[in-house]
Amino acid sequence: MKKIILISPLLSLLWLSLTVILAGSSYPGYSHVLQFMSELGAGGSPDGDLVNYLGFIPTELFILLFLFALLKVMHKSRLLVLGVACIAVYALSLIAAAFYPCDYQCRPVDPSFSHDMHMLFGAIAYLAGIAGVAILAIDSKNWCESKVPLVSGLLLAVCAFALMLNLDAELSYVGLVQRCLELLIYVWFLIFGFYVYKSSLGETESGL
Repeated sequence: MKKIILISPLLSLLWLSLTVILAGSSYPGYSHVLQFMSELGAGGSPDGDLVNYLGFIPTELFILLFLFALLKVMHKSRLLVLGVACIAVYALSLIAAAFYPCDYQCRPVDPSFSHDMHMLFGAIAYLAGIAGVAILAIDSKNWCESKVPLVSGLLLAVCAFALMLNLDAELSYVGLVQRCLELLIYVWFLIFGFYVYKSSLGETESGL
């Protein structure tokens, strides 16, 4: 089970990266610096349904698997459960956002209901994900001798929140900002998973 904690965030990151790279390569004129990742799954995009259903949704299923494994291995403190719940909201909100794609190029003059819901779920996802990182970082004091999960989690959460505040569609490099935000969250998942894997948590129960 601890191997799942170590591997599933990495698989999620790789799945998302491949989705964005491959879909971006088939989208004429698409810029990873200038455009949201959501534009690859937007209404009217070349491969919208494939991106949403075979790209974005499986990406978040790996995160849910990560959370399931955490609950199996770790002692269920209030902070842990709250942090896991926040990250579950992050993953489930991004799944919901895939079911409600934004309008073409994600910058409509007259947004549809689907577009509004996409933006709402996206905002909820990032807020919940950042909160989850900070909460699990604080909880790491209860089981991890190293300060790395704590310090890196709080630092990356602050940086991620600052980036979230700059997710403005009018910003010329908004695509880069979004990718950096996602990367910060994933980096901490990987750090956290590594320290859980190294710890003695769950060894009595699972023998791992």
